[in-house]
Amino acid sequence: MCYNYSYIQKRGLKAAHHAGEISEHEYLKQVLQLNGIKISDSMIAEKDSEEQLVFPGMESPVITIEKLTLEDFQFGFLPEWSKDYKDFRKNFNARSETILEKPTWRKAFQKNQRCLIISSAFFEENKKTKQRYRFSLNNEEPVLYAGIYNNWIDKNDGVVVPTFAIITCEANETVAPYHNRMPVILKKEAQEKWLDKKLNHEKIYDLLKPISSEAMVTIETNPLERKKKKETKKDGQLGFEF
Repeated sequence: MCYNYSYIQKRGLKAAHHAGEISEHEYLKQVLQLNGIKISDSMIAEKDSEEQLVFPGMESPVITIEKLTLEDFQFGFLPEWSKDYKDFRKNFNARSETILEKPTWRKAFQKNQRCLIISSAFFEENKKTKQRYRFSLNNEEPVLYAGIYNNWIDKNDGVVVPTFAIITCEANETVAPYHNRMPVILKKEAQEKWLDKKLNHEKIYDLLKPISSEAMVTIETNPLERKKKKETKKDGQLGFEF
């Protein structure tokens, strides 16, 4: 269901971090603060910031339980046994109800390969009217999703591809009129538990539930403009440019 979400990026921030001009701590702090910005349908609150749309096959910032730092992973999970890179197309959402049953997710979840996915909002589209709806929190906090990740190794060339999927649950009353599923959104206390290495999958499983509908807000937004594009290995975007 959640094949499209967004995060807010300040121009030049990532380059400054890679160049060592700002510390890891300061980089993470700024990214989280930026994604707490309240935005309208057409404007970002800060002039030098913009909302980046994320689709399967694209890279996006996550915080893994392994490193507890901000890293760019590919949206679209690849389990270690996957033989085809293009499997990411079908592995971008992990259902909470079956995460311990499905082979795609089970091993990574049991091994506590958990991450937080940085976001400002997620989107759903009415297939008939093409009207899109943007879902975010109604306060100053970033929207952080529960995620599962894996560092997939391509057997053909040995390239390591860090990948992740968003964990989904039943929709709350705010999302239900538009879709029956939604991402698992974690508030601060739940975020700390999700990234706590001392807590195994059994102790954090009860976090995989819908956030309160009162904590969310919905607005109508513009339809996507889709343009056909060639897909290249490790740089694909489901054949479209958005």
